[in-house]
Amino acid sequence: MTRPPDPSWDPEERRNARIRELREQREAPVRRRRTFQPIILIGWFAGVIALLGVLIFLGFVAFAPTLMAWVEDNPGSINNGLVQDFVEWYQPDALADTPAGSEDRITVTVELGSTDTEIGQQLFESGLVRSVLAFQWAVQQAEREGQLEAGTYDLSPAMRPSQIVAALRNEAGEETQITLQEGWRLEEMVGYLGTTPLTMNLEQFADLVQHPPADLLNQYPFLADLPVERNLEGYLYPDTYRVYTNISARELVEKLLNRFEQLFTQEIADGIAARGLSVDEAVTLASIVEREAVLDDERPLIAGVYLNRVNNPTYETVGLLQADPTLQYALATAEHGSARVDDWGTIEWWPPLQVGGADVELPEALMGYQTYVTKGLPPTPIASPRMGSIEAVANADTASGFYYFVAACPNGERDGSHYFAKTYNEQLANIAKANAECPAG
Repeated sequence: MTRPPDPSWDPEERRNARIRELREQREAPVRRRRTFQPIILIGWFAGVIALLGVLIFLGFVAFAPTLMAWVEDNPGSINNGLVQDFVEWYQPDALADTPAGSEDRITVTVELGSTDTEIGQQLFESGLVRSVLAFQWAVQQAEREGQLEAGTYDLSPAMRPSQIVAALRNEAGEETQITLQEGWRLEEMVGYLGTTPLTMNLEQFADLVQHPPADLLNQYPFLADLPVERNLEGYLYPDTYRVYTNISARELVEKLLNRFEQLFTQEIADGIAARGLSVDEAVTLASIVEREAVLDDERPLIAGVYLNRVNNPTYETVGLLQADPTLQYALATAEHGSARVDDWGTIEWWPPLQVGGADVELPEALMGYQTYVTKGLPPTPIASPRMGSIEAVANADTASGFYYFVAACPNGERDGSHYFAKTYNEQLANIAKANAECPAG
């Protein structure tokens, strides 16, 4: 049987229960606000900031090409740290120290008063640098703003911007090795120099050699008897040199003359004088010996042959040198004398003779090199001899009495040796012997 509720307890219990219910309803929202609202606000702000960051970044990226174009139009702005940071972030390759292209030499003249930016623009338009900005950056890295020097330079797109800056500031740049061969004439030397990394202007070098100023000649005693208006053919000493790539034309000429002076001993000078020759006459004869001789021990013999011919005009050769190299020199000069300096490296400067020496025709101005017709030495050296050939002239073997020589062919091989003869009949016998050893064809 169910017990009926106690009427005295029920109202009180209901009141307490109601109070608890109201309290719970009142406190519940307060606890929710304190627990969840800060997290929501933080998340909301973070989202807004992230969105703004994305929008700013996208805007900056969209604007970056315009800013980069402005920097390229104003390369001097690369000196500003913020601009540097932007370029290194957006387009780091724009500042790379890399060449622009091929190895062709390009002549540029930097005018006095040109700004770094103007020089960079000139180099860019000439195809020597990838951009004005890359050049400007190289100038800044070298700490040479406003210090580039005016002048005419032969530069190459294969050079790095830093190398071009070194050339334009006329300071010690990178070193390179050059080798000038014995027996080369001036044009061959210049043609070779055009294949090297040297940045000096080839036309300036050639002009300095062809028209040496008095102050240059006065530096060297061995040039004291050089005829007026003579060039330096024969005195540019052939050797291997270590030089800076941005060496000037004057510095290189002096370097070659210094080497000549270093090797030209007093003993050699005395030997030349004892033969009644001037230094210039000895160098002229030595240049012919250089073109003829292959074996060192034959150089004094060949020099003796030529001196015997010159000094005994009543003998069979009647004072005629009869030297084929002088004809080759004159023929090439007649044909290519007006060729551009840039083309000198492509020319055959020692053409083989197509007719007998006496039948070679030369312009009147070059008849001094027709040594089958004109007596004595030619007017100038025809090439740069080694000091061994000049020494051979000083110590020429004239006592053996030889007046002729012909290339030998022992055992069927051309080894550079020669057969020497005192008379023309002996020479004809030697020619027949050499032809039998090495039949034509």
